[in-house]
Amino acid sequence: MKLLHIIKNFILSAAGIILMGGLPVLISGLAAKEVHWHAYWTTIQEILYAIIHPSELTYKVIGGQKERDLFPFLWEPIQYSLTVLFSSFFLAMLMAVILTILTMMFSEKIRQSIKFGFYLLESLPDLLIILILQLAILAYYKQSGQVVVGIAATYEEKIYLLPILVLAILPSIQLYRLTIMTFEKEEKKDYVQLAKSIGLGKFFILIVHILRNAVISVFFQSKKTVWFMLSNLFVIELLFNIPGITRFLMSTLQPTLFTLALFSIFIPLFLFYNIGEFVLSRKANRGEEL
Repeated sequence: MKLLHIIKNFILSAAGIILMGGLPVLISGLAAKEVHWHAYWTTIQEILYAIIHPSELTYKVIGGQKERDLFPFLWEPIQYSLTVLFSSFFLAMLMAVILTILTMMFSEKIRQSIKFGFYLLESLPDLLIILILQLAILAYYKQSGQVVVGIAATYEEKIYLLPILVLAILPSIQLYRLTIMTFEKEEKKDYVQLAKSIGLGKFFILIVHILRNAVISVFFQSKKTVWFMLSNLFVIELLFNIPGITRFLMSTLQPTLFTLALFSIFIPLFLFYNIGEFVLSRKANRGEEL
C-alpha cells in the first residue's frame, strides 16, 4: 500500500508539472480576453512527446539565434545545481543538530537567550548575507593578496564552497528552530526521564537517545526548508555566476524545456525524501530503547 501511495503521489505531481508547463500558453491571451485552450492542449502534447523523446530536443536561449541539442548539455547544469543544493541541505542539518546539542547543554534561562538570538538572525535577508560574504572575501584579498575561496564561477573553473556555505546559512537557522523544538519535546518524554533516573549523563542522553528520534522528526518536516532553499538557489546561481539549472530555467521560455528542467529538480527531491523516509521510518523510536 505504501508503494502504491508513492506511485500515486508521483503521478499526480508529474501531471501537475506537465499541466503547469503549458500554463503560459493558456493565459497568454488574457490581455485580449482570450483563453487559448487549443494551443494549450497542443503544448501539453508537445511536452509529453518531449518527455518520451528527450534526445530529439534542442534549445535556444533568450536572444540567441543558434539551436543546440538539449542533451547531454542539460546534465551538467543539473549536476551542478543538485550538488550545491544537497550539500547545503546536509550542511544545514549538521549545523542545526550541533547547535541544538550545544544549546541543550545549558540551563533553561540561557537556552531561551540563545534561541532568541538565532531567531533574530533568521530575519536577515539572504541577499544581504551573500553580499557581506563576497565583500569580506574581496576586502581580505585586497589586504593580503591571497584568494581564500572563489567568489564567482567561470567557464574553466566551478566554485562550490562559498555557494554551499551561503545557501546553508539561513536554512541551518530554520532547521535549528525546528530541531530545538523537537529536542525539547523529546526531553519531556518518559524514556528520557527514565534514563536520567538511572544516572545516565545529559550529553549521553542527547546523543544516544534523543538525537535518533529528533533527527527523524526534523527530516520529515524539512520539506519546507528545501523549498525555501530552491527559491534562493536562483539568487545564488545568479550572484555567483553559476551555470545551474535554475538559471537555465530563466534563460528559456519554451514550455517543453521549462517542464523538463522542473522534472530534473522534482525527481531527485522526490526520490530523496521517499527513500529517506523509508530508511528512517524503520529506525523510528529506537532512541527510546534503553
